Amino acid sequence: MGGGTRDRAMTLRALFAADCGPGVGLGHLERMLALADALQPDVAVSLILPEGYPVLRRRVEDRGHTGVTAPGETAVRVEAVVAATRRLDLVVLDGYVFAVDLQRRLRERAPLTVVDDLGLPAACDLAVNPSPGGERFRPTGARAFLGGAAFALLREAFAEARERVLRGGRAPRTVLVSTGATDLDGIAGRVTDELLENDPTVEVVRVVGPDARGVAGTDQPRLHLLVAPSSLAEALVRATVYVGAAGTTAVQAACVGVPAVINDAVANQSAQAAALDGAGCAIVVDSDDLAPECLQLLDDPVRCGAMADRGRALVDGRGARRVADAVRRLARVDAA
Repeated sequence: MGGGTRDRAMTLRALFAADCGPGVGLGHLERMLALADALQPDVAVSLILPEGYPVLRRRVEDRGHTGVTAPGETAVRVEAVVAATRRLDLVVLDGYVFAVDLQRRLRERAPLTVVDDLGLPAACDLAVNPSPGGERFRPTGARAFLGGAAFALLREAFAEARERVLRGGRAPRTVLVSTGATDLDGIAGRVTDELLENDPTVEVVRVVGPDARGVAGTDQPRLHLLVAPSSLAEALVRATVYVGAAGTTAVQAACVGVPAVINDAVANQSAQAAALDGAGCAIVVDSDDLAPECLQLLDDPVRCGAMADRGRALVDGRGARRVADAVRRLARVDAA
């Protein structure tokens, strides 16, 4: 294992890289930020970001971490920044674009953790699949593995949000709609319109990505837009039901105790969608059925309550702490 000796009293220095940028959702970056938060204060994290996308750098620096920009595709900029970094104690990657050969080269510099919910082949010290159901997808080539909902990478705010909901209950008919930062096929817009047109009592909070321009319906009094919010914890506190993609937000909803109606239009979300459905905290439907299923669920508070309990039982909100502990141990072993 790479890295060499170091003074254990010193703050560890880590480079994190998430596949992110134009046309890519924020899920990988949000997971890395949650892990970076959990590693504070004894690990100083710098996140490698694409050039020319200042909204991502602000997102990172607003959380108290350092953004390092570099040109090129994700894998190219990661290798370049690692090569140019003199002192390096940990490397963490999140995405599907980091080939095994690249992982081997990075691992020569420092202990390597790879976060991947597809179980792709790896060459790392620690592989993490933070998705519900992820315990079944240990990748080949990983020295150690953590998988499943117990290791869901969520920021502390979601654990705090679940306590607020347990104390204060949920809003009666408020729907949080999010299909990811890129809104594949315009699903979020269609679902929002259907909900507002078919039930005059429903309020919709719709999440749009940082590149959103001219979103229709902003003059609708029962529609509230959230543009690239730094966190969805507060929105989930106010939500009765979450409707949308089966990605990171669906796991956040389970943690807070918000029943979900989800769609796995993106292939890499299918396993997680099935796990959430199997746990009883989400309902998986085709995109055309998202709004009708949501309206049925709003009219069934008993079912909503049962789904909320199952979500909180599945995702306790402490996964980032558990992964952070494992990542720290890698650095300590390497220093021994």
